[in-house]
Amino acid sequence: MPRATGNDLCEVFGFSPDDITDAARKQWKSQRCPFVGGGCIKHSHPQEGRAFIVYGTCSVTNKTRGGVEEVIICPQRLYAGDYSVLRRCVDDATNKKLKIFTADEYSSMKKRGDLPAEYVVLFGHNSGGEIALSNPGVISLSLDWVAAHMVGGQLASIIPCEVQSIDITGNYRSAWMAYSAELASIPDSKHGMNWANVWKRMIPQLILKGAVASTSQMCKYGLYFIVPDRVYVQFEKIVGGVSTAASASDGVLNVMTYRLGDKVGSGKTRSLQHVRTIRMFSTEFAKSFASGTQLPLGTQLDQKVLSLLMTL
Repeated sequence: MPRATGNDLCEVFGFSPDDITDAARKQWKSQRCPFVGGGCIKHSHPQEGRAFIVYGTCSVTNKTRGGVEEVIICPQRLYAGDYSVLRRCVDDATNKKLKIFTADEYSSMKKRGDLPAEYVVLFGHNSGGEIALSNPGVISLSLDWVAAHMVGGQLASIIPCEVQSIDITGNYRSAWMAYSAELASIPDSKHGMNWANVWKRMIPQLILKGAVASTSQMCKYGLYFIVPDRVYVQFEKIVGGVSTAASASDGVLNVMTYRLGDKVGSGKTRSLQHVRTIRMFSTEFAKSFASGTQLPLGTQLDQKVLSLLMTL
């Protein structure tokens, strides 16, 4: 089956879009996420006269001057391997291999009196729900995941984890339809990357959640941020160089980046590969962003206004 020659789809429901094996097509038909179960969250918006489509697009490829890059665009893709990214955060923070329970598992074991001396309970979208915080009338936010570290039946520490991928601009509908119908020619995808969301939404969220964690007596290891490595490269362009912290500790932003593993044969899904861990103090991260050193200069604004006035 052919592939698009420009921007393309990389994974659909966990498989290469040109994979026509029974395993791949069965996953397409199920419309379920192969990494966390349940219905896929990547779907079209309801539009009059158009069919509702569950796209199942986990990642895309972008053709650049330097070659082709792969970008994970669905946060659930980062949960491959039974949420191993969260396990890595817990291991990193506690420096231990602890038992990790979902909220339901914890509740059942608590009732049976069968809990170990030390363990971790996860709270998130499918385990007890996200923990929401607010200052009524001012601000509200929720934490993607919170790992409650328990020792001797008492809360010993809290490990908050933020998980982000990246949104696209445009759409890949025509390419997706061609792959779905197994056509002999695949048009280039019309998607772009919504990099503006990094400074509009993602960085402000990290700053806010890092500030919350720094005022907690239980967030002894700071805030963890799980993100595709290519997306974090965009963070680095905006924030610039931030001095690193030595270890996970109070007030530290611990960034863990990932990319897709090596390509695999038909009928198989690719692994998720940990790329790097970066640590910095949340206050330094916020200062670097607020300093504006990577932003357009105010003199550009001056010149733009003067130029416009001259054209009137």
